[in-house]
Amino acid sequence: MLRGIGGIFLAALIGTSALAAPQSYPLAVTRDGGLGGDGAAVLKDEIGRAQFILWGEDHGFADSAIVLRAVAHDARPFGFKYHVVEVGPLSTRMIADTLARDGETGLHKLVHAVPLGIPFLSLKDDAALAGDFPGHDANGTPYLWGVDQEFIGSPPFHLKRLVAIAPDNAARAAASKLLGEEQDAAATAAQDKFLLARFKDADFDALAARFKGVAEAQAIIAELKESAAVYQLWMSGHNYENNARRARLLAKNFLADYRAGAESEPKIVFKMGLEHMALGTTTINTVDLGTLASETARLDGKTALRIAFLPAGGHNIAFAPKPGNPTTVETYDNAEVKDLYAAIGLGIATLPKDGWTLIPTDPIRHALDTQGIEKLKPFARFVLLGYDYIVTTPDAKPGVSLY
Repeated sequence: MLRGIGGIFLAALIGTSALAAPQSYPLAVTRDGGLGGDGAAVLKDEIGRAQFILWGEDHGFADSAIVLRAVAHDARPFGFKYHVVEVGPLSTRMIADTLARDGETGLHKLVHAVPLGIPFLSLKDDAALAGDFPGHDANGTPYLWGVDQEFIGSPPFHLKRLVAIAPDNAARAAASKLLGEEQDAAATAAQDKFLLARFKDADFDALAARFKGVAEAQAIIAELKESAAVYQLWMSGHNYENNARRARLLAKNFLADYRAGAESEPKIVFKMGLEHMALGTTTINTVDLGTLASETARLDGKTALRIAFLPAGGHNIAFAPKPGNPTTVETYDNAEVKDLYAAIGLGIATLPKDGWTLIPTDPIRHALDTQGIEKLKPFARFVLLGYDYIVTTPDAKPGVSLY
């Protein structure tokens, strides 16, 4: 509790959000692909102590992947060999194999074959970042991990695989029929007809029975079954259950790869949505992968470096079911981000238009103190408590689709 005249004066300052402009550092990407600017030394110092780099973003920006790729470049000498992405395990393995074999050209063909099949890694700079983590470790665990549900438009890839590994004509015919239906639904962007929107547990169980004894097929069907459950909870308006179940899936998939790897304390670069990477309860009322990773690093005697990429303006690219190219470039104008920056005294007009700005959150938390933090709006409080640093720019560039 605040006491005395000094306490009353401080409370008055907090009540009017009278904060000085936050400490900040310019950040750039150098010609050799690493970090530049005064912020480079700040982050490298943190990377040296960290086991995990948790990069949380608003999706669809080229800048996000470009800066994180530079972070990962400078983190490699510290032993960072693994990369976690917000994509399903089946799709990620397919993408990793394609990048290793055929590079960006091969991924471009996949995106054209199934336009709504690959989120995020269908963007040029995200794919380049993922391509920096090729191959497998000594245990055969890939360096690129996908930990999310399979994307709603991805089943054509997986159904084609079921057709290829079918144990008999009946199983092949069943998978081929589903593949044709899924391709028809995708051609017209009829989302309610997508496999993951209409198939129930019993339908997946019946399909699995046709592939009895085929381990790869069982694994594919199990991933699709869980992905359908996650999507259908959201489609039916059960948003809390949808988010909670998805958080459990992210944790399950992450721990499976974490335990299977050749290193007992692997160093990992994550790139996922803002809610997934933060420490603590999220704005969607979950405790997500960022908290699990942070506590895992603590158990290993290391730290988790949590960085939020939050532009103050610019453009991003959005995905939506529609025939042909599923992406659209949109103006980015996020009122919650603007409220956050106003609350911490950041003048958006003062941000340099070239490069990016790195803002440590710990000094802001101390300046606000408990009373000031409690007065923040939910999103601002979530970011300041959940992340160690913010990277921003007034004019973020949209991701470039490989479509």
